[in-house]
Amino acid sequence: MFLFIVLFFILLYLFFYRFPKPIIRKNNFDHVYSPAFGKIMKIIRQSDNTLFIAIFLSPLDIHYQFCPVSGIIKDFKYDRTGQFELAYELNKSNNNEKVITTIQNKHGDFKIYQIAGFLVRRISSYIEKNKNTTIDSGEAIGLIHFGSRVDIIIPKATEFNLKVKEGDYVNGFNSMLGYYY
Repeated sequence: MFLFIVLFFILLYLFFYRFPKPIIRKNNFDHVYSPAFGKIMKIIRQSDNTLFIAIFLSPLDIHYQFCPVSGIIKDFKYDRTGQFELAYELNKSNNNEKVITTIQNKHGDFKIYQIAGFLVRRISSYIEKNKNTTIDSGEAIGLIHFGSRVDIIIPKATEFNLKVKEGDYVNGFNSMLGYYY
């Protein structure tokens, strides 16, 4: 029985850390793909002409995050002082531990928030030391361990054709959030 339990947890661990073969799209400045695999919780058109999209990652989702557009890594902040509230509680989890990455291209600054959840105590970023370098759509930017949320802020919302809605499931770099026209 003990062996069965150990085997179950090993398989669960391997399932959780599965890494899909990303689709890299070079010089992709106009199409915005999902930075994560998960369910869209909230879409808000904000007063500063940006679009806020929150994606919840269940324990069964892939927990690697990917760059949604091509551009230059302009900023990286790791806020380790945050709390560990439930990731699907939008207002409470805004104070959670998080990594904020800013990617700049011709449309403006895209901000990707990797937010730790209740069980999570670690976010691994792959771009921390690569500020001011170019990155292409689909490149891995990090991993949130065991349940989390990823938010994206899209600039120039009035010029952006949104292709998803709340409740949709997005498959990371395979799902287009929308495009600029």
